[in-house]
Amino acid sequence: MGRKNKEHKQSKPNGTDQKPKSRSAVKFLIAGVLVLGVAAALVFGYGWGPSTSASVPQSETQSDSPVPLSTRGKSISGWHDMANIPKYTYKPPLPKGTPQPDVTVTPTNRDLGSVGSKDVVNLNYAVVNEGNEDLLVDSVVTSCGCTTAELSNSIIPPGRRADLKVHFDVGFHKMAPGEQVVRIVWMKTNDPDTPIAIARLTATIR
Repeated sequence: MGRKNKEHKQSKPNGTDQKPKSRSAVKFLIAGVLVLGVAAALVFGYGWGPSTSASVPQSETQSDSPVPLSTRGKSISGWHDMANIPKYTYKPPLPKGTPQPDVTVTPTNRDLGSVGSKDVVNLNYAVVNEGNEDLLVDSVVTSCGCTTAELSNSIIPPGRRADLKVHFDVGFHKMAPGEQVVRIVWMKTNDPDTPIAIARLTATIR
């Protein structure tokens, strides 16, 4: 009886006791591969990795220009109006020494880099009078329905500025990724050298 039990024990395959350990090792290996795969998908598939897109200023409340703000005139709102886009007409220069306004828009162009197809961007430009006569702005018109603008002051004395606030709604039109966008704001002025002042923005749809 004891001999049979001994023979029975000896007949048990030696690899039987190693199966649980082997199975555990396989499970750990599979789990490790799955974890690495999920991590790679998150980083490369969902954009959690480093981004090369330019940051977009979503809201600017006022210009950072050091030039004092004008307190004269009224605000002027502008939108897309083809009939009122100012047209350049030649005027002879004023006699030398005659006081005249001198309009400067800072910056002339805002490059937003990459923007989302549903982004809404608010920008500010400083419209400065560097001349020695009041600068008068008669109208403000934009190049597209997606863009509206508001000038804080229609009268800008010498050495003063007005703030031009521009609202750009990227989602106003359906645009394809990679599309280049240029939007313009025209201001009709009494500056004989720059009767039409321009503020511009550019962007690329991502």
